[in-house]
Amino acid sequence: MAQYEVTLRDYWRILRRRKGIVVFTAFLLGFFSFLLASIWKPQPLYQATAKVQINLHHNLTGLYLQTIAYNSSDQIETQQTIITSQPVLRRTAAELGLLTRNTTAPDSALILQDLQRIITTSQEGFTNIITVSAKHPVPERARDMANTLSRVYRDYDHELKNQQAVRHREFVEMQRSNARSMLEKAEEAVRLYRERSELISLESQASVNLQGIRSSEREEQRLMQDLAAIDVMFAEMESSGGLSERTLQGTSVRRVGETFMSLSRNLNDQRLQRDALLVQLMPDHPNVRRVQVKIDQLTGDLTGELRQRREAMRRDLDAERVRLANLREQYNLLPSMGLELSRLQREVAMRQEVVTVLEESYQEALIREADKVEEVSVLEWALTPSIPTNPHHPMRRAIMGVLLGLVLGVVFAVVAETLDTSIGTIEDVQDYTGTQVVGIVPFINVDDVRASLAGRDVDVSDDRTVQRKAQLVAYFDPMSTLAETYRTLRTNIEFVSVEKGVRCMMVTSSMRYEGKSTTIANLSMTMAQLGKRTLLVDCDLRKPSTARLFGLDKEPGVTEVIVGNYKWQDVVRTVTDIVTGGMGMEDVLQTQGISNLHIITSGAIPPNPAELLNSRRMDEFLQELRDSYDVILIDTPPVLHVTDAAILGKKVDGALMVYKAGDVARRSLKRSTTLLQGVGVDLLGVVINGIRADLSSEFQDLGYNAYYAYGSDVTAPERTLEQKLRDWSRRWGKRLGIGEDDHIPPPYINPDAAAAVDSDDLEDEDDYDEEDGGSGLGRRLVTYVALAVAAVGVSWQSGVLPGLLSMEPTAEVLPAQPRLTSQPPQTLADPVERVDPQRMPTPEPQGLVPVEPQVTDAAPSDVERLAADARMDSQEPQSEAGEPQFEADVPLFEIIETPRSYVVRVAAYPPGSVWLERNLAALRQAGEDAFLSPVHVDSERYLRLLVGRFQDWDRAFSYAEQLRDAGAIDEFTVLHLPYAVRGEGVINSPYTTLNTKQEPILAGAFATAGEAGRFVADPRVWPRGP
Repeated sequence: MAQYEVTLRDYWRILRRRKGIVVFTAFLLGFFSFLLASIWKPQPLYQATAKVQINLHHNLTGLYLQTIAYNSSDQIETQQTIITSQPVLRRTAAELGLLTRNTTAPDSALILQDLQRIITTSQEGFTNIITVSAKHPVPERARDMANTLSRVYRDYDHELKNQQAVRHREFVEMQRSNARSMLEKAEEAVRLYRERSELISLESQASVNLQGIRSSEREEQRLMQDLAAIDVMFAEMESSGGLSERTLQGTSVRRVGETFMSLSRNLNDQRLQRDALLVQLMPDHPNVRRVQVKIDQLTGDLTGELRQRREAMRRDLDAERVRLANLREQYNLLPSMGLELSRLQREVAMRQEVVTVLEESYQEALIREADKVEEVSVLEWALTPSIPTNPHHPMRRAIMGVLLGLVLGVVFAVVAETLDTSIGTIEDVQDYTGTQVVGIVPFINVDDVRASLAGRDVDVSDDRTVQRKAQLVAYFDPMSTLAETYRTLRTNIEFVSVEKGVRCMMVTSSMRYEGKSTTIANLSMTMAQLGKRTLLVDCDLRKPSTARLFGLDKEPGVTEVIVGNYKWQDVVRTVTDIVTGGMGMEDVLQTQGISNLHIITSGAIPPNPAELLNSRRMDEFLQELRDSYDVILIDTPPVLHVTDAAILGKKVDGALMVYKAGDVARRSLKRSTTLLQGVGVDLLGVVINGIRADLSSEFQDLGYNAYYAYGSDVTAPERTLEQKLRDWSRRWGKRLGIGEDDHIPPPYINPDAAAAVDSDDLEDEDDYDEEDGGSGLGRRLVTYVALAVAAVGVSWQSGVLPGLLSMEPTAEVLPAQPRLTSQPPQTLADPVERVDPQRMPTPEPQGLVPVEPQVTDAAPSDVERLAADARMDSQEPQSEAGEPQFEADVPLFEIIETPRSYVVRVAAYPPGSVWLERNLAALRQAGEDAFLSPVHVDSERYLRLLVGRFQDWDRAFSYAEQLRDAGAIDEFTVLHLPYAVRGEGVINSPYTTLNTKQEPILAGAFATAGEAGRFVADPRVWPRGP
């Protein structure tokens, strides 16, 4: 996006464009300020002030306390808090007569809360003087409150300092004793744990366990080898009846035992003896048989011995495995045992630190007890005030509200301008879309056209006729500047057409009501004025408007030609049809070259427009038109609404995009141009329509007088006051919906055929020059009210508005109300009772009426707080309900180049789109391999919806056509994205395919390895933990 320096002219343009927000906010805040100031008239409050001096180093003890304190300001703030504390306020209320013997605990609490609200304290500059102020509707009452509180605070501080030293030393001594006992318990816990777990040192125990595990593993391996060798020997004996000499030589005595080796040697000797006998005797000879019997007996003994040896080894192997498992289990328990030991050791260290701190505090308490401190004195008593602190000035508050409203209105105007996602400059359109701007059409109001036509003695009484003449300005008012802009557009297109050889082009837009039909109608007339045979084809088969603009019959047209009911030569409208349709012979004669313009209307609205436009007959129809005309202009539906424009874009030579500045979001324009370029459409340029002077400083001069062309004799007529009021009432009547009926058929339509006119023909698709309608006014009013209410609410809640209006609450001290009760009133506890020093008791003076005390929990001691912190540290953190938990181990990713590098792109959406989630879920429920992949376009992040992974382009395209024929997708593009991400923890992710049988599991699809790397490092895709 182009960058510009913001000037005062730009701010003035913003204020002119959003002046309604500024005026409405200022009026609303001013009105409410005056109203609230008039209704809520504050009660007069009088303020009395007394001054108290704090002497921080009156003696040696005070000097020591000041040395160990942080700074003097901390001490002053502490004293201010003590002045407004409940013990001091309770004594003050009792002396003022607000608390009596019959006052109950709830009433006492309300009285003390009121005193805390109406009494304030502040430090006088950087001195050690505290100002005590009291506000009350009665001046004498305010004076008595300030003086009584100062005196009570002075006496309270003196009593507190005399008692506090001893109590503080006793308290620290008790806490020190408790801390020492807890330290001994912690040390004993460490000792018992070491003895119970036999864990002296974690490192030594781990070393011993590792040596045992290695030894056990070696023994297990040896037993497994020996068992395998015995199995081999056992198999050899069963197969051959004995063991060979080679086997015996390779077998150790440790493996088979001495008995087995002895039997093996005897067996070999008997075999040698038998072999020697067989040399001279027959096998059935008695001597041979006797030797054979011994051989069989030795073989059986040998087999039995070997079987026993194998069973023994198996038992040894099982026992060794059990021992190895026990060693490993003990080794795995070492971390938890070490963790528990570390926790106990931390507990000991913490207790030692607490004992050290308490020892230091004990020494300080001994020093403080050695002397008494008297620090507070009343420096100045309060006098009776005579002037209230909150005078009533409603008009002043109203002016302040208006000023605040102006400031907030300007802020809201700038915010509204910043949040406006439309594009208002030529450079922005070119930089954002990458396409040149070939034309600019300024916004011209209907009233301007009416004034121009009235200056030429044209009847302007009918609004429909005026609006129609404004839309076909190249025909009805060819000398105007607006008509000149269309000729400029024609010239720019001529240059582009000559360079690219464009003869057949379509005109489309992103959304409805951007002026594409009006643009193509005027462009076709300016093309015809060059002497070129020009054909205007209305291919908007959903909401056609060309027939209505030129006063022609909608049928027959394009639909009948494609279906085959008519030849295209039979449905072409010429100048004769235009004249008979209501244009008028005079207008035709004054417009040169209009006879070169031919028109083919849309025809009947079919049930399947996209299929008709994508048919073979449509291709033949366009080819025949190319052979017969010099210029062919095709009107199509908006790009983002239907697929008709994308289908026709592949059949024409180029496309022209119309963009209504200030009304359509920039992303819509970007998506439209990207979609057309994605299907191979040659985008010739963008036409910016509806340019207003308040959209950009580039168009400040496009005002009322810009309607009249340079060199024209027609000048802007001077309108009377009556005409201005009538135009103003007509414009607001249209906005509020009380004007004329918009559905009255135009006068050029035959009244007899009015009943046959479709409602679609009467709908103005372009919304050319009408400003915002009634719904726009309602939206603006709702927006203004919401912004103003939000501003008032924020100002009120933040305290700004009540502060400006001086609406401070009147704090009237509640008088003591007698209450009947069956129980006697409770008295205060003994003032010398030992309590927590965090909340020292208030010693009641003689004659003070006892009241019911408030029961509160004592503050926890330092030791208890440290113990609680230690328990919290030992617990695992718990997550809040509903918060997603992530694994601590992040799965490892690997960027690979997959052989299945072709994917089917269905669409691209911005992050968080509802349609993205719906379409992904629908494809996955249908069993398709659908997944997401991020892509950055012009520094903006989008998510591609992709389907499948294929080895070549043909397979991907064939599969995509099957999906489209089945109705699963509407359009597609085959992309070559060879890079993907492989990982173990990416199965349950929208970025991976559902086909988990295919190895490896891949996530995303990217054109380069750098894009895949950014995908892996993106925390929005793979969170790295809580």
